[in-house]
Amino acid sequence: MGKGWDRRAGAARSAGDSSPGPSPSSARSAPSAGSAPGGPSSDSIDPVDSADSADPFGRPNRVRPLGSPRRHGSENVSAGPGGAPRTRSGARGARGSAQPADEQVTSRLTLERIESMLASEMSYRIRREEDQGHATLMGNWDGFPFIIEIPAEHDGWLLISGDWAEPGPEGQRDELASAVNDWNRDRYFPTVAIVDGPEGPFIRAIYITDLRAGITDDQLRLHLDTALASCTQALRAIAPLLPEL
Repeated sequence: MGKGWDRRAGAARSAGDSSPGPSPSSARSAPSAGSAPGGPSSDSIDPVDSADSADPFGRPNRVRPLGSPRRHGSENVSAGPGGAPRTRSGARGARGSAQPADEQVTSRLTLERIESMLASEMSYRIRREEDQGHATLMGNWDGFPFIIEIPAEHDGWLLISGDWAEPGPEGQRDELASAVNDWNRDRYFPTVAIVDGPEGPFIRAIYITDLRAGITDDQLRLHLDTALASCTQALRAIAPLLPEL
């Protein structure tokens, strides 16, 4: 088999160009340099460094009473990636250069771009709400209520947070805190925190990244996919660490 392949390869080289053709490369771009999924840089915003710090921007806890609009949003089936990557190809040795795929340019992050990407490109059901002049996008992923926003005081930052749909037992708060600390110690993102509400302790998963330098559509899709998938994973995984009986 090997010798036969050598003879065929030698005949092909003698008949034409010996250079191998280009390999296709994915057009999906990685997050822009300087974007650190899972948390802001220390010189910009104080990070969430404890299980009791529910919000990286110091906002009041957003836990609402059961039955609030946040807990009755449209359900999205999953947070899996959608769409097929485009490839770049060209015939080597042909006259003229290979035709490159359309290159995307970075643009300013806006809530309208996020809304269009989620609703139109990714086919998720979301709703837009406004509170005291600040607009947010809300929806449910795997049964967990999520808020997607650009923080009012930090233009260009993407903030996605999801909560447990129901509170945990008040008597197991210490065990929940241990599980939260284990998650944050072993993983870069998302950050997980305990939010104490009137009904009991909630678990909140937070994904935040600095996109002030601008972002392409492919990069935005990647960030949204990563945030929703990792946050739902965290919300499912956190459970009280109880001793075995």
